[in-house]
Amino acid sequence: MISASAFALALLVAQPKPVAQASPPRDSWFGADKLKHFFVAAFTQSVAYSALQAARVRHDHALAGAWAVTATVSVAKELHDKRTTGLFSVRDLVWDAAGAGVATALLTHSQRSRSSTEPEAPEPTAQVYWGQTPIRRPEPSAHGGGAVHR
Repeated sequence: MISASAFALALLVAQPKPVAQASPPRDSWFGADKLKHFFVAAFTQSVAYSALQAARVRHDHALAGAWAVTATVSVAKELHDKRTTGLFSVRDLVWDAAGAGVATALLTHSQRSRSSTEPEAPEPTAQVYWGQTPIRRPEPSAHGGGAVHR
């Protein structure tokens, strides 16, 4: 009986102690990781905006869509980090928002306006008919008059 008790006590003593869980990684406000978040979010915002503009989406709607894309990418990255490293960083999201905000400010203030060398887009014209015969509109003359005299 003593040997069974001694064996049980030896097992308890020899059993490895549970290792203390490693603390989650330290999350500071500044560092190389935060700069990466800033610039990747700015890049994502710019690319999403440009893609929407290329699809002929209005400026304000393209900005809103770019914000949605950037926010989705940023939150997805933090959810991935939570699964892999155990840290969901609100500070990373703040840097993401700052990068997207700076990109938005640059996009808003650098909207391309038509230069004086670019031709104006022609106004759409409709052909007017009198019965089966098309009616010609008078063209302005070079001397500033109304109709062209021929």
